[in-house]
Amino acid sequence: MFNWIKNMFGAGAKEQVWVSKPKVEVKKTVTKPIVIKPAFKNKKELAKLTKGKMEEIGRTYGVELDKRKKKDALVNELWKAIKK
Repeated sequence: MFNWIKNMFGAGAKEQVWVSKPKVEVKKTVTKPIVIKPAFKNKKELAKLTKGKMEEIGRTYGVELDKRKKKDALVNELWKAIKK
């Protein structure tokens, strides 16, 4: 009976050996999104766009436009960025 109690509380149990699993490295590949820059022939096409759309297009060309400016100033600034 005492053996049964010892086994119940782990005194007679065999020692367990834990083996860790080998670490597997996962390499993540990061791809850059393809950015297609819209083509404009002249300033008149830019003037047809809204300020918000001009701001988005300016970001593709690496220019941050300030929508608080007048639309003509934004068109000129964006046109200079496009023609670089």
